[in-house]
Amino acid sequence: MADTALALYDTVILPMRLNIQPEFLAEIPGEMKKRVTLFANAGCAFNCPAKICYTAISKMNKFTGVPFSCSKATMPRQELGMVFFDLNKLRMAGFRRFKLLQAMAGGITGF
Repeated sequence: MADTALALYDTVILPMRLNIQPEFLAEIPGEMKKRVTLFANAGCAFNCPAKICYTAISKMNKFTGVPFSCSKATMPRQELGMVFFDLNKLRMAGFRRFKLLQAMAGGITGF
């Protein structure tokens, strides 16, 4: 999957759920890892089955007047708070590019 995306794009940002799949990350060739950005932390999107907020947040950031939408009311899930990934482990695996979301109080560390 990553090699297909990297054949098309200069860099790719992998979905945050892939941070905890070491077998997937290990399949990315070393020279390609410098073109991959991983999330350093994750919010509610980490375990969201719908991710309908992605489009709404993008449009909100562009000030288009679109209201925020979230699937929590129709698709309940465990509240994890802010999840922080083990950056030392990811760096040891060869990754150097990380995307940091604004951290909130609480959360789970060490994935």
